[in-house]
Amino acid sequence: MRTKVCFVYPWATFGGCERVFINRALAFKQYLPETTVDFYFMQDAGGLSAFSSALKEYQLSGSASLVDSLARDYDLISLVDCPQVIDFCSKKAAPYIIECHTPYKENRKYLSDLPGNCKFIVTPSISFGKLVKSEFPSLVDSVVVLRNFVPWDISLSRANLNIELPAWLRKPILFFARMDKLKDPISLLDAFELLEKRRKNEFMLLFCGPLSPEINIYKEISKRKLDGVSVVLPPIPFASAEALMNAVASMGGVFVSPSRGESFGLSAAEAISSVMPVALSDINEHADLVGSHKALFTYPLGDREALADRIEYLFGHYADARNAAMQARNAFSAKSFIEDWISLLDRMGIKK
Repeated sequence: MRTKVCFVYPWATFGGCERVFINRALAFKQYLPETTVDFYFMQDAGGLSAFSSALKEYQLSGSASLVDSLARDYDLISLVDCPQVIDFCSKKAAPYIIECHTPYKENRKYLSDLPGNCKFIVTPSISFGKLVKSEFPSLVDSVVVLRNFVPWDISLSRANLNIELPAWLRKPILFFARMDKLKDPISLLDAFELLEKRRKNEFMLLFCGPLSPEINIYKEISKRKLDGVSVVLPPIPFASAEALMNAVASMGGVFVSPSRGESFGLSAAEAISSVMPVALSDINEHADLVGSHKALFTYPLGDREALADRIEYLFGHYADARNAAMQARNAFSAKSFIEDWISLLDRMGIKK
């Protein structure tokens, strides 16, 4: 039986949710080919064309589509941090769920005023589900987990795409996220100052992601006199994220996330899936990603000296760290998502 699903999101950007949507379309095509998926972005915030291109790049056009309204009938509508459409679904009596993926606390306030016909609030990780429950005790019985993932275990049908980085003499340290206060690139800059004093001329910084008015990354780099050892890339196409991770990993690089809040930690999961050592702040969502390898891959949140130490240790024990990353990625495969998805549909009484 064919199942029709629509994922709704307020804006099409270059962010993590868009990468999640593409990953899900890949998993459905591989494991549930009778599932057809529509994506409805209420506004184009600069990423719509890139998202459309990614669907073509991954040869998903036959099973996944962009739509500009909710005019069709769906077996399930998923509203991803999109309270604007709750009334529409309620009045239409359409089967829907709320997915909360935002790590920004102020953007979760809408969960305090949900209608009674909203049966499930879905979160992308166990730790984030616990956070939502603690913030909104009335929703405890409604929160379910639909595990996020990286499709490293799927053979992707797309054109070969590689990124060739310059032949840098220094080892790259990659920050791949929005450059705002929550993701905290400043902590990495502060830690790198310490590294430069200890191990001069060995490492360099590579930043990639959307800029934010909260932080002038160029000014912060210049203030620390790190211009000559820092490269800032613009946001890259969705299909290029994996290629960038692979390129940095092939150069013996390390991924860093000093983030102060995540709902899952997609960029970190992508780095681990590329078998790249990672230095992650010890928030619960990061700890979930690395499991038994927490001591190897995490450091105390906000501690720049500990971050510098962790990066230095990973470079010094690179082979062991790669082996640990290969083990850790088993926890977020596409199969794990499909298991949760089937369970969710069963709870909603929707036939696959």
